[in-house]
Amino acid sequence: RIIASTALAFCLALAACSRTPDSVMWDCQLDAQKGNAGKSSEAASERSRDIEACMRGRGYRLDVANPNCRGGSTNASCYVPR
Repeated sequence: RIIASTALAFCLALAACSRTPDSVMWDCQLDAQKGNAGKSSEAASERSRDIEACMRGRGYRLDVANPNCRGGSTNASCYVPR
């Protein structure tokens, strides 16, 4: 019984530590914003490319099967784990 409780606690702790696409997207948006600080709003396409590259670097890929998702998407639901 103690082993089962310990295993359950371990699984819950592990799940709590795993990153969601939303939290990774937040980090990537923040990184892109810092990298584009002081640039005009016309740099939005560059910022989107930076976000997509960041998501790829963190183990996600753009969900090309979703017709609502295009390259450079800033929507976390457009990214799936690789």
